[in-house]
Formats: sequence, structure tokens, C-alpha cells
Amino acid sequence: MRPIRWLRRGIMLAGLGAAGGALIVTARHILETPQPLQSALPGTARIDRKHGGDVYYNVAGDESADPIVLLHDFYLGASNFEYRHIFPRLTPTWRVYAPDWLGFGMSEHPSLAYTGEFYANMLIGFLRDIVGRPAVLVGHGRAANIAARVTADAPDLVSRLVLISPDVEAGVDLDPRPTQLIARAAQRASLGLVPYAFLSTKPLLRRLAHQRSALTGDGIATEETVEHLYASAHQFGGQHAQLALMTGELDLPIQNIFPLLQPPVLVLSGDEDPAHPVEMMEDLAVLNPHADLDVLTSAGEAVFEDQPAMFTEALLDWLATPQTRQQPQVEEKHPALESESPATAAEEAVAREPEAPDVAAAAETTEPTDAASLADTSGTTERADPIETTDTADTIVPVETPEASASPDAPDAPETAPRRPSTSAPATRNGPASTSAAVKPSAKSPANAAKTAGAKTASRATRPTGRKASSARPGTSSAKKSSSRASGSGSSRSSGSTSRAASTRNGKVADGREPQTKSSPRKAPGASQDAD
Repeated sequence: MRPIRWLRRGIMLAGLGAAGGALIVTARHILETPQPLQSALPGTARIDRKHGGDVYYNVAGDESADPIVLLHDFYLGASNFEYRHIFPRLTPTWRVYAPDWLGFGMSEHPSLAYTGEFYANMLIGFLRDIVGRPAVLVGHGRAANIAARVTADAPDLVSRLVLISPDVEAGVDLDPRPTQLIARAAQRASLGLVPYAFLSTKPLLRRLAHQRSALTGDGIATEETVEHLYASAHQFGGQHAQLALMTGELDLPIQNIFPLLQPPVLVLSGDEDPAHPVEMMEDLAVLNPHADLDVLTSAGEAVFEDQPAMFTEALLDWLATPQTRQQPQVEEKHPALESESPATAAEEAVAREPEAPDVAAAAETTEPTDAASLADTSGTTERADPIETTDTADTIVPVETPEASASPDAPDAPETAPRRPSTSAPATRNGPASTSAAVKPSAKSPANAAKTAGAKTASRATRPTGRKASSARPGTSSAKKSSSRASGSGSSRSSGSTSRAASTRNGKVADGREPQTKSSPRKAPGASQDAD
């Protein structure tokens, strides 16, 4: 029993000690906040108040020079201070902008829902309203992912893109990491300030600076750097954006949008960066045909802090090299999936017909006399058995037989046989129709029949003799056609008694057999249709 009691007492005392230590550290953090903070970059200090809050940025260089925007990474005490060695090297030839992200550095630290999309929208507004023209974006770490998202969403605002040690694995894992689970639990318990107070102490800040550098000794973790990181981390509301970073809210995936980036891209990394190995950077660079990879020796994650001169030379050399933008990818449809135009469909319908009649000539001559032709039909079939016809088009195609050719409608034909009524279908229509109606002959007086017959004869007399007949007569030989033209007859009937009598209705012979005609070959869509 005594060991269990001692174990309980030990756990209780450890818990009380941890709680007391957390209370002391948090209280000290609160008492030392805020710390005086000044920018270490030259140039003019300005504030953008249009995009989510007061965004602090430094700007220097000739106003007529091409703009370049330097975007710092997200970590404890982060700010544009990390570009202190690069900023003055670019100002002679470039218009340089170096903002502090909202919630970091000298910018405002409001209590907002910080996400990667929020920062991407803020950067788009900054480029559009502050810079005002296409600029070169230089992003470091997770800021490189945000710069890539902005380039994909607004390619007109970015002329070139430089990614320094981008976080390739950000936003890839579906399950949260253990550190993210702890940060989320502390945030839900309203104790987010406690872990932030522990992480923002000077010993931990110095250790984090050592991890970002590949230099031996102090490296970039000088006393000046640690003091600036400590002052930047001890600002009112500084824990809001840092907790969003710890919970993974700022992670934006880059692999899915990197192949679609239109501007030229340069990927820079150090050969001694354990978090971003060279193989990972190579796998990312090959996804885009307009991307280049440059690996600097003796450099870690903070490439521009370990090797500022080498970094500046590589950056300026690449910016001076002519590059081409990748054209936006347009989705191409397969020709078989493209919808056919109405004109193409109509041409294919005409091509499927056995023999295409001269539709224009038929329309000119038959449409004005539509009513007269129907009346003549009624008068002709009045003497024969009633035959129902189907209205299927707007073009009337008269069908002639040897018996009908001897009717009084043809004044030039000689009377060689006694006249008898025709039992063939008087007329058909070829073409689309909404409905089909049966036309039955009605009883007419001899006077009306004579009037309609005269109207039909007058309409046929106006037909040009140089054109072919508007009706297709299956089974009629070419010799028969030549003899009918040589006889001087103005009508399209054949007077030879040796030819087989045929009556066509919708392209078929009256006795039910198919006409022996050769169909015109099917032509491709868009080809011209020549009517015979």
C-alpha cells in the first residue's frame, strides 16, 4: 500500500509542479508582452489597411523597375527580418516589397480564423492594390505553397515564381500529427497561450534557429537574431496565427497545382536540408515543364541566410534568363463527342437519299402552286379509286406514269393510246414533317377540274427547260431521257410505252419493290452536297 501511496503523491506533486511552472512561464510571457520591435530592413515602411488588417511592409528601389515580393516563412517569431541579407542586394535593379504576414512581425495580430486560403486571398489583394502590376513572387517554406496557390488562382498578377524549400508534404496527410492533436486540445481548452509561452522562450528560439541553418557554431542563431525572434514572438495576439500553424490550418498542398502553373518557376533548396531533401525537390520540379531546380551547397532550410551571396547570384541569373510562360491547358473534346451542327445534320440527311433532286428548282416552281397541285390531284383521282397520301414534306414531287402522260395536261404529247384514269399516287412530299395527315379526294364539278388542270399546266409551263425534272423516276434509262429531250417536250414525263410503268411513293415502286437506283455515297460532315 505504501508504494502506491508514494506513487500517487509523486504524480500529484509532478502535476502541481508542471501547473505551477506553466503558470509562471505564462505569467512571465504576459508581463514581457509586448516587446519593442523595429524593422531591420532598409527602405520605406508602409501599412496596408485594406486586406484583413494592418499589414506592415517595407518597399525600396526605383518605382519604374520591375517589382519583386519577398514572402517570409511561418514559424515562431517569423517576420521579413529573414530577408535582411537579400533585400539590399535587390534594390539597385528591382522594386522590392517585403511584407509581414498578418499575425506575424510588425503587422497586426487580430483574433481571426487563420488558414492558408485566407493568406492566399490577402496576397492577391496586396498584389492587385499595392503592387499594381505583375510581380516576381519569392516564397519560403509554407509561404512558397501560398505563393503557388496565388499563381494558380491569379496568373495575371505573377510574372515569375521562386519557391525556396517548399513544403511538399503539407496538406497531404489526412490524419493529424501528434503535435497537431496536442495543439488542438490546448486550443479547445482555451489554453493556447500556455504552449505558445513555452515555445517562445529564448532557449527554444535559439534551438529552432540552429535547426534551420547548416552552418557550424552559432550560424544564424546570433544574439541579434534571437533577440529579434523573441521580440517578434512577444506581441499582443501573436499566439493566434502560431496556433493555426501548429494545428495545420496553414498547410496548402502544392503537388496538385504545381503542374498547372503558367509563369516560369524556380525551385531553390540547400543540399544539407534534412526536411527538404534534394530527391524530394527533384520530384516536384519534374512535374512542371517550365520549372528549374537549383541546389545550393553548404546551405540548410534558410538558404538565403546561410549563403546570401550565392543565393542572390543564382536568383538574379535566373531572372535575367529569358523564359516562356506555359499556355493554359484547354480541355479538348474528341471529334466523335462533338455535337453536330444543324447544317451538318441536314447535309447528311440529303446525302442518304438515293438521288437528290434539284430542291431549289422544285421549291421555286411547286411551292407557289401547292394548292393548285392538290386541287388537280383531287380532280384526277375523282375518276379512280381513292388513294390516301401522306404529307411528309414541303416539296411536292409529282409522279408520272405512261397512262398519266397521255392525259390532257400535256398538250405537246401525241395521242397514241386511249386515255384512262391513273391509279398511281399523284404526289408525295419528301422531308421532315411534324404530323402525317391523310388527304382524301373530294367530289368536284367538271368546271373546277378544268380550272385546276389549267392552273397546273400554267405552273409547269413556267418551269425552266434547262433544269432536270424535280421528281426522281426510278427505272428510267438514260436513252429514254435523251429521247424525251429530243422530242421537244417541255414536261418531265416519258412517252415511251416500252418502259416499265412505275409509281413512286416515298422512294418505293408502286408494286412494293425497291427502285433500282444507285445511292449517293455518304459524305463527311461539312462537305458540300451536290444535288443531281
